[in-house]
Amino acid sequence: MDISLEWLNDNKPGATAKFFNLEFLERIEDVFKLKVTFPAESANPMNMVQGGMIAAALDDATAMVVISAYDFKKSPLSTDLHVLFHRPVMIGEAFIDVKLIKLGRKIATVEGKLFTPENKLAATLLHTIQPTDIKKE
Repeated sequence: MDISLEWLNDNKPGATAKFFNLEFLERIEDVFKLKVTFPAESANPMNMVQGGMIAAALDDATAMVVISAYDFKKSPLSTDLHVLFHRPVMIGEAFIDVKLIKLGRKIATVEGKLFTPENKLAATLLHTIQPTDIKKE
């Protein structure tokens, strides 16, 4: 399967991808590596990244890999987002690894892992998606 996320760096689809400045870095075998930059507006009262912002960044990153995997012909409708938080994340840069688990006709499953700049696992997302045909208007 030939999947590329180079389009992400030029297009920044969606407001949240722009908000988090998601950037595709590279693909190493079956892992897609992205950089995310959490802006000051994503801070919680303790001045760390709020958990919902972490979930949103992982949601976007995993969905973009799925969109590419379906050759831009399917829209990723989330059926389940299961997030585990392992450690706090500071405002600024972090890194996301995305791995496709299953791409089916009715269900896709993808895993996203967020790492601190020190390469410590901070959060894990298991994302279940219903791939749906994109309706042309």
